[in-house]
Amino acid sequence: MAKAQFHRLFNATDVKRGVSMRIEPHEAFRTYPAWVIDKAEAAGAATRYVPPTKETTDQPGD
Repeated sequence: MAKAQFHRLFNATDVKRGVSMRIEPHEAFRTYPAWVIDKAEAAGAATRYVPPTKETTDQPGD
């Protein structure tokens, strides 16, 4: 599972799995299967959550 913020309505369908999801836009990051977020990012409907790493949180002089 992965997290993403959805900016607009998105319908994710995977015919191989027989699954369809209708996702409403929301300001908070929510958890969905990675294949849903991959398709939503490709369509421009979502932004994937990238957790902060030690390198991005270190401040010079710490």
